[in-house]
Amino acid sequence: MIPNRIKLSKKATDKLRFLKSKTGLTPNILSRIALMLAIREGGNLSNAGVGSMEGGQELNDTTLFGEHIHLYDILINQYIHDKKIDLTVGETIVAMIEIGIFKMGHIRQVEELVNL
Repeated sequence: MIPNRIKLSKKATDKLRFLKSKTGLTPNILSRIALMLAIREGGNLSNAGVGSMEGGQELNDTTLFGEHIHLYDILINQYIHDKKIDLTVGETIVAMIEIGIFKMGHIRQVEELVNL
């Protein structure tokens, strides 16, 4: 089950702010894209590089996942099961967002998101 609140790292928060300034998309939408990029990659989360949580943004579950929260819950839990991940659901979400944000690092305008 997805926790009520997800706290992102300071590094992820800063990157989301930068991406918002370039694309106009809000951090929750960008985080959803990042999460799906991590699922598509299918790798493990050992290279997530989750930074300090001090000063990071905190998003509630309904803001982060919107009306499709149940779909995200199923996808994330299936990913945890398939990859045999030994983290909590919250830690897994944060790690997946970190990985996805890294993959979005070169984005300078919203149109470039289509090529991910």
